[in-house]
Amino acid sequence: MATIRKGDLALSISNKLTASGALGERGGTRAAADAALNAVLDSITEAVAAGNRVVLTGFGSFESRQVKERQVTAIRGPQAGQRINVPAHKRVGFTAGADLAGAVRK
Repeated sequence: MATIRKGDLALSISNKLTASGALGERGGTRAAADAALNAVLDSITEAVAAGNRVVLTGFGSFESRQVKERQVTAIRGPQAGQRINVPAHKRVGFTAGADLAGAVRK
């Protein structure tokens, strides 16, 4: 299994835009694809940080979720074996959409 990084995604987007002819003869430059990818990721980040749910139909949805305070057993460090409190906090949740889930199952 390979690790795909943001730069790899930008290159893939650039290649797809060039192949599809969506941008005319110029095609998609990697810099333009990188800027577009950054704009999408920044928009998702801002929306989720503001408490909104972002739904990308077929791909999935991102949302901020509240996690309750709980006690866990420490497994490392000087407190190993003792119960420690994890305070209530928020985390980002992702739920895969039907298209993404179907593609992974193949």
